[in-house]
Amino acid sequence: MNSAAAPALGELSFSEKLLLVEDLWDELARHPNGIPLSAAVKTELDRRYAEYLVNPAEGSSWEETKRRLARS
Repeated sequence: MNSAAAPALGELSFSEKLLLVEDLWDELARHPNGIPLSAAVKTELDRRYAEYLVNPAEGSSWEETKRRLARS
């Protein structure tokens, strides 16, 4: 898409643009099969999942991860 296809983008405030990006991301997330993965990314995800299956107790929960990131 080029800027001619969305001429009003330049008229949006920063906050409005951010909300638009969030809406676009949410729409993409509703269709995860439409997001292509490279072979390298697929291989890494498969490796991590296999590692998880071997030891599911290892690692951090999402809550622990968020707390650790918030502290850094």
